[in-house]
Amino acid sequence: MPRPSNTAERRAQIARALLEVMAERGYEGASIGAVAAAARIAPGLVHYHFESKREILLAAVELLARDHEGRIERRLAAAAGDPEAELRAFLDAHLRVGEGADPRALACWICVSGEALRDADVRKAFAGALEGAVKKLAAIVRRGARARVFSCAQGDVDAAAAAIVAAIQGYFVLAATARELIPPGSAAGATWAMASGLLGLSSAARKASR
Repeated sequence: MPRPSNTAERRAQIARALLEVMAERGYEGASIGAVAAAARIAPGLVHYHFESKREILLAAVELLARDHEGRIERRLAAAAGDPEAELRAFLDAHLRVGEGADPRALACWICVSGEALRDADVRKAFAGALEGAVKKLAAIVRRGARARVFSCAQGDVDAAAAAIVAAIQGYFVLAATARELIPPGSAAGATWAMASGLLGLSSAARKASR
């Protein structure tokens, strides 16, 4: 593969710097000067590579989604071939605290979701990332339904996948705005219980997976 251009590397550096600042100050508080300082470059270089902070945000959303996709893939690789384990890995990649958790990425994701309500282009990028998650989960559920691990009907797979991703997103919002409402360490287990019921995983299998 050809080596990325210096321009591509610099743009990625600036986009990651925006994510770093957003995690601490939110999008509104992420000035170009603060982004430049986080990237350890002059503000003029930021303006050279991006016309606006909004343009940096769009690049940052792409990086955030790509990083998250990589975390999911690494989790799923260890569970490949077992739909039940893949479902658990998918949920853990999003909700499990401890090793592999990324609170800063979560803070940025919540910031992006707020901007998505105000900006059509950000909303398109945000929706694209969510669509990818729903499709990945739906593929897991379809494999499980074919293997009779899940009793979810094939026609209900997309609705089930959307419902589970919606539950995950709800936890993200609670974690960012009212974390005290979530008993410590409960999010992944509670979502697993909801998903198990929705997908018709047997009670014995649910207990064995705890």
